[in-house]
Amino acid sequence: MDFYFVTYRLKSRITAEFGIGFFFGKSNDVPEYDVFVVPTRLANQLVIDLRADYGSFMKAFTQQKNRFFSQYPETDDMSREILNYLRGTINRRGPQLLGAELTAAVRDNDEELVMYIVQELFKEWAPKIEVDVACKQLSYEDISAESYMQFWEDFEAEGLGEVMTRADLADLPEIFPLVDPVMGKPLSEFDLGDMVFFLILSVKNKDKLERLKQMYPKHFSETRNVVPISGTLVAKELVKGKKGEYYLIKVDLGEGLVGKGLVPKSVKVMADYSRFQEKVSSVARGQQNWEQKLNEMLNSEKPKQIERVEPKVSSTVKVGSGDFLIAFLITLLIIGILLIASYFFML
Repeated sequence: MDFYFVTYRLKSRITAEFGIGFFFGKSNDVPEYDVFVVPTRLANQLVIDLRADYGSFMKAFTQQKNRFFSQYPETDDMSREILNYLRGTINRRGPQLLGAELTAAVRDNDEELVMYIVQELFKEWAPKIEVDVACKQLSYEDISAESYMQFWEDFEAEGLGEVMTRADLADLPEIFPLVDPVMGKPLSEFDLGDMVFFLILSVKNKDKLERLKQMYPKHFSETRNVVPISGTLVAKELVKGKKGEYYLIKVDLGEGLVGKGLVPKSVKVMADYSRFQEKVSSVARGQQNWEQKLNEMLNSEKPKQIERVEPKVSSTVKVGSGDFLIAFLITLLIIGILLIASYFFML
């Protein structure tokens, strides 16, 4: 377990507030946290799955917070007040201690203890506050995979397809950096020549794949790169999508090979070599888990298969000549009856 992740929902009948928040941090380290609240009359509009994966939860949290702050300005003031209270409470009891407590509770999957910890933090804000929690253990593999899959969900909508197929990029191996949301740095703070830690996701050119496997025999399975690699940043370009900004990077893989990557501007990537070495060692020991995450990442690229619904065609009924004759005679009979009836009415 590299990180702990706690999400919670709170409701106070006394203050008439309903809110969502989270704690996220490296094991036994100070947590990052945020919370926002809305009046209980708006509670039915605030819907976030506490058990969603890290990337999905954070995206939904940010989107809904911004939406409420924009549409209902009072929620901004309410949220600022409770966040200031929470910050003061955490500082008094000790951020490091809170991180250690949450780490122990999450490592044991003890949601009751997590709930107690969260309730204790808010007990002076409102007595008898109602709290629901969810907690999850996360690794660098989880964070990197979820960040990549979240990025891929927005890829087509951002109109980035043409970027990766540029003449200077089309044949390059595709990489994605290791994500470190706590101690990492955004790519804007990286200079050319800095070391980047990444995973090679796909290599279209078979000759290049074989060369890479020879260069890094302990980092590849038979088909793909399963242990992270380090390389040198040789190019960095800011690319604007329809909604967000991304860094297009090129990384020196060694022996004249260069890899390409497209990374959201806001993502923090691993920058500490000692953390990279630690992660390489753990991945090598648990290679199967990392390879499973890779499969999830790569499968996320494949467009969902749209089920083809075959139109239902009614079976053709063959009609013989005898059937036509019978129908013709019945028609003549009906016409005859109608003529006789009309004759009697005219008398």
